[in-house]
Amino acid sequence: MANDPGTLVRAFRQRMQMTQEQFAHALAVTVSTVNRWENAHAAPSRLAWRAIQELARRRGVGDDPSHAPDAA
Repeated sequence: MANDPGTLVRAFRQRMQMTQEQFAHALAVTVSTVNRWENAHAAPSRLAWRAIQELARRRGVGDDPSHAPDAA
């Protein structure tokens, strides 16, 4: 997996089986922000990365979006 921010954001979101809208709502950002992240027009701030990682942990994905959740 590429390590570019857009690819990682999309991988986290997809592993959590969330739409861009659901993901944006969970992170308290706009859908256009998520879209810009995923399409490499912008990168998440450190605070946003922490929120993404925390959301992933709460949903059972953990820090590596390429691995399946334990509950699977």
